[in-house]
Amino acid sequence: MRFYFHIVDKYGLSPDGTGCEHADRDAAALHARRIAAELAKAGEFFRSGVVLVAASREPSSIPDQGPTALAAKA
Repeated sequence: MRFYFHIVDKYGLSPDGTGCEHADRDAAALHARRIAAELAKAGEFFRSGVVLVAASREPSSIPDQGPTALAAKA
């Protein structure tokens, strides 16, 4: 499944137009936490940022599991 990792901070939303393939939501959440940790290293500019994760679903291949909402704080 393709997941998109959007960054939200005090300046607004920075959308992820490419995304990454991950096996499941847990793998995507781990990736979001890694992104947040890297952003936190950038200092005050990203300290108040959040990484939002959105999943792209193919209707025929993935059963309905409800909306995917994951976030990791930088």
